[in-house]
Amino acid sequence: MHRSKWSSTVLEVFCALVTALILTWTIVHVVPTTVHTPAQLRDVAFGWPFPWYHQDLSRYEPATFPDDMYIVGDRVDPLPTTVDVFALTGDVLVTAVILWLVVGALIALLRPRITRALDARRKAHSRET
Repeated sequence: MHRSKWSSTVLEVFCALVTALILTWTIVHVVPTTVHTPAQLRDVAFGWPFPWYHQDLSRYEPATFPDDMYIVGDRVDPLPTTVDVFALTGDVLVTAVILWLVVGALIALLRPRITRALDARRKAHSRET
């Protein structure tokens, strides 16, 4: 069964967007935000390049400033949290474009090597048969 070029492109874009969403979610949970003052703890913004996940971390005031803060996932006593959907969408799109460019560059760089390896296998296989 042969897919059309259009459906193949839609699948590639869909996979890039899903992967970008996963990466965006991971980045926001792994990369800390530096807080410089106690006032900043009331609205700590996470996300790259656009902050989209905001938490009130004022109950966790560190001993010294500046300090790196991470997302707190407290299910027993939840923290005030907001999600900016437009900024999240922007993050996902930026991450998808970066992914698209990186994967495209890797394919372009590795294609000659992969092609040579596949040709060598085909030649070896044709000699055996």
